[in-house]
Amino acid sequence: MKLEESSGYKKLLSAIEYDEKQSPNMHNYREKIQWIIDRAKHYAEVTGIEAAIILNTWEDRRNYWYMNYYQENNQPLLTGATVRVFDTQDDLMDSVGKSGFRCPMCNGVSKSPYKCDSGSEMSKGKRCDWNANGLFGTLGKGVFVFVKDTMASGTIFMPLAWE
Repeated sequence: MKLEESSGYKKLLSAIEYDEKQSPNMHNYREKIQWIIDRAKHYAEVTGIEAAIILNTWEDRRNYWYMNYYQENNQPLLTGATVRVFDTQDDLMDSVGKSGFRCPMCNGVSKSPYKCDSGSEMSKGKRCDWNANGLFGTLGKGVFVFVKDTMASGTIFMPLAWE
């Protein structure tokens, strides 16, 4: 299927055309759609999944403004040491193992890849509860994972098995 004929593209284009009419010259809307297309094509090259399917999935999951949803933090390039791509969820779980995840704030070991449950004391009785989805994310110490069979993705604390 051609990307421009996909339901995801049509939904996104409709939102952009609406914004162009409502707030012309507020943003470079066409630059944003090109960034999204280029990113979907990049994901297709790396994963072997059609770009149209990737964009359809992103659009199906998007529940807030596209200008905020589509950005480097949510759809990073699938390259480098802080990105891992897996065929299946089982492959991811096998790779991570059972040793836990390194909290980027307290450096403790968390059972959760998203929220610190290490029990490390940060200050007078306050335990670390750092969240990978918070304002400061993983402080650049996490890893972005993409699972092909579910097209699930996100940034998690660094698994101890990968340190």
